[in-house]
Amino acid sequence: MTPRERVLTALKRGQPDMVPWIENDIEEEMQVRVMGGRTDFTPGELCRALGMDGFGYHFPSGSRASDGQSIQTTGTSGKEAWYHPQRITFDFTPPWIAEMGTDPSDGRTYVKHGLLTSRDALELFDRFLPDPDHPARYEKVAEWIEKYREDYAVFARIRLGGASTFESMGLDVFSIMMYDDPDLVKEVHRRFSEWSARVVQHLNKMDFDFIWANDDHADNKMPWVSMEMWEEFMKPYQMLVANEIRKPWIFHSDGNLFPLLDGLLTLGMNAIHPVQPAAMDINRLKERYGDKVCIVGNIDLDYTLPRGTEAEVEAEVRDRIEKVGKGGGYMISSANSITDYCKLENVWAMSRAIDKYRRYA
Repeated sequence: MTPRERVLTALKRGQPDMVPWIENDIEEEMQVRVMGGRTDFTPGELCRALGMDGFGYHFPSGSRASDGQSIQTTGTSGKEAWYHPQRITFDFTPPWIAEMGTDPSDGRTYVKHGLLTSRDALELFDRFLPDPDHPARYEKVAEWIEKYREDYAVFARIRLGGASTFESMGLDVFSIMMYDDPDLVKEVHRRFSEWSARVVQHLNKMDFDFIWANDDHADNKMPWVSMEMWEEFMKPYQMLVANEIRKPWIFHSDGNLFPLLDGLLTLGMNAIHPVQPAAMDINRLKERYGDKVCIVGNIDLDYTLPRGTEAEVEAEVRDRIEKVGKGGGYMISSANSITDYCKLENVWAMSRAIDKYRRYA
């Protein structure tokens, strides 16, 4: 099988010739370290170096490595940057409508606080959100797909609107407004979701193999909303996006999704990622939902990859492949992404272990 065939088979809950390896993201600084300091590598070269089966994030493109989130949070100048990307990117996420901060020690950006805190703030949508129908973005990305896809699976990253609402309102304001002004919460979510739905209409026409929707809903203990609140405040708008998707797709949220999972699965995703070990038991997920959805992830990003030993990495990879990979419907990956704070030697240990254990008998 080609890497692309391998991924698509797993997304259909089938058993390919070997367990696919796919990552939601590999941060640019880590990409450069993996490639021995080079910044001029192609996505295919990175996949071959590690033994992965696909790509779909962003690459340094010969420039200094940067925090990928900063590409999406360029404030009032963000529209032109979105229309005319200068770096290889397969991201189609809206910018945060928020005040951003930058960690001076490593240049990583973060949300300081959301700006959509009142009805008056709704005018910021016009300032921040680019035109989802602007052809330049899609034309440039189509060139990159044609140039770099080789036989790998290529994915586009989007949002359903939930994470954009949480971050752009702030979780505290979001929580208060569900009671004080529920229509404001719904209006914010509707606008983000309608924007993403328009983007998806264009992605359906492009040569992507699948879509990865990043939409955090939970922390390690539980989701940020109850099932009843999700049904009222989130599902109708997320369904606007889900109903437009014509390709296989993966739903991403960190944290404990079990209390929401029966509801979330009605959105129609093909796979769930990243099954964070501190929050979800992947064996329980496989037992209860493995006949309904492909499972992606679970190699620990809290301890194993950033702080563990190479032997611990190998043991964890072997355990996941033997237990969760059995019968297919599983793609191995980190329990979020390969961040720049992972140990480089552990990334290589993960690569070697996957190559050693991934083949089906």
